[in-house]
Amino acid sequence: TMDAKEAGDWIYVVGETRDELGGAHLWKVVKKPAKGHVPRVQVSRAQVLFTLMHQAISKGFVRACHDLSEGGLAVAAAEMAFGGELGMSLDIARLPVSGVLSEVAALFSETPSRFLVEVPPVAKKSFEMLLKGYAGCLGRVTKSKALVLRDSRTRRTLVKEPVENLRRAWEGK
Repeated sequence: TMDAKEAGDWIYVVGETRDELGGAHLWKVVKKPAKGHVPRVQVSRAQVLFTLMHQAISKGFVRACHDLSEGGLAVAAAEMAFGGELGMSLDIARLPVSGVLSEVAALFSETPSRFLVEVPPVAKKSFEMLLKGYAGCLGRVTKSKALVLRDSRTRRTLVKEPVENLRRAWEGK
């Protein structure tokens, strides 16, 4: 399931993030005209990723997994955190990317065939060996009940929000 399970587990993004904000849900939320490149599936790369993810799940390396589609990384991380009533501390500088991304693109790009994955410490090394070149470790699940998204390149904290506030926003309350 997608909900975060245990403080201390590692959080990875599997799949490359590209600057693909064209038609992203972000534009609807901020009430601005859509702009940017439309997300495109790279079929051969997607097939490899889906096969590797199936293997990782089958081997028990994955405790939780959420697709990175509508809303991108920021929304998926929020949903995982409030789903499990746990926090996360993530660094977007560790995101597997194609090209240079703005912070907005890193947080909200809707590049297809990507996953946010929770991996227990005991499976970290095996998961990394299996997904070598396809995954980036962004941080950890925390007991804090807050989502913290930072960019170590700029030393900026982009999001620091209690998961209950994120849940209320997601529910539209």
